[in-house]
Amino acid sequence: MNVLLEGIFYNGHGLAEGNRILLRMLHEAGFRVRIEARDADERHKLLEPEEERFISSFESTELTSNDIYLYNWVGSYVRRRPEFRVNIARTTFETDRIPDSWVPVLNSFDEVWVQSTFNRSTFVNSGVRVPIRLIPNFFDTDRYTPSGPVLSLPVEESFRFLSVFDLKRRKGYDVLLDAYLDEFSRLDDVALVVKIRDNNKDGMLVEQIEAHPKPKRDKPPVYIIDQMLSPEELLQLYRACDAFVLPTRGEGWGRPFFEAMLMELPVIGTNWSGQVDFMNSRNSHLVQVDKFVEITDNENPAFIGHVWAEPSKSDLCAKMRWVTRRRLGAKERAVAARKDLLRKFSKKATADKVIGELSKFYDTATTANIRRMGNGNDE
Repeated sequence: MNVLLEGIFYNGHGLAEGNRILLRMLHEAGFRVRIEARDADERHKLLEPEEERFISSFESTELTSNDIYLYNWVGSYVRRRPEFRVNIARTTFETDRIPDSWVPVLNSFDEVWVQSTFNRSTFVNSGVRVPIRLIPNFFDTDRYTPSGPVLSLPVEESFRFLSVFDLKRRKGYDVLLDAYLDEFSRLDDVALVVKIRDNNKDGMLVEQIEAHPKPKRDKPPVYIIDQMLSPEELLQLYRACDAFVLPTRGEGWGRPFFEAMLMELPVIGTNWSGQVDFMNSRNSHLVQVDKFVEITDNENPAFIGHVWAEPSKSDLCAKMRWVTRRRLGAKERAVAARKDLLRKFSKKATADKVIGELSKFYDTATTANIRRMGNGNDE
């Protein structure tokens, strides 16, 4: 079958990495794929030349029939393509519902794919009535090896917390900084390494750190990385740290949690939203939710009026302290977490789900043609 895959492919966003992996899944399964890259202007910024050439080659694929249109990006821009026999939208949202404007558009599709049971619930409760399929997020799980090169960091402390996020209130970085600065001091031999995607915006973090009431001489160090890292450099960053922490207020999936667990880091995260599909009390350290709050002000206007979780700062402090004191127990849980994820969410298992969902759209003529090809009949 012929597939038009639309989304982002070239930048460092998790959605772009997911689309690169999805493209390979489709290509390796024998689908004829053309891509429409919404980030084509970033083609030369991040990827290795060989990877870039491979991805860009699919921009010029000629589709011989309009079988499947698969949109995998932000729901705000999704539009049905009536010239295609089957329309599938894959998208996500991080609050207790999706924007009202998304609902009629998504209901014009043949299917909607979501990546978590959290989103399956929020989409249905928001009024999406077309079939919803649960397809986990896309990862090349073979790449995530805990042993290997380590990113060089200017950090002297023996225990390093890592947090990776976009600089958005939803990520709970304000709760993280307050909890870390409350709980630890210079005497603890602990550091927090923060990786953000937003160049030249680290001033927001510095301002909060400086505003914290603890005297400067007593504050534990925070190291900020505000530059884009290649996929390989990001793996090296995980290897350079000892635990991952992110008190998010809401996720559709929670990609950094998943990555850190694959890298055998003890992982601390909020007990609500998409990440609880793969995080539990046996394989991670779940932070209690203090309350659910209505969003009244946000950098994303689509969030206003929705509800998200407010993680417990006191429980976050306790979880962070625990992993520093019980390092052997925390590491044992992290090793078990990696095995858990590889068993349930391997690249092959997810690819099988994708191919299984798409294969049901083969029409009778296509199926007959495949049978003829399999029998060596080119007529």
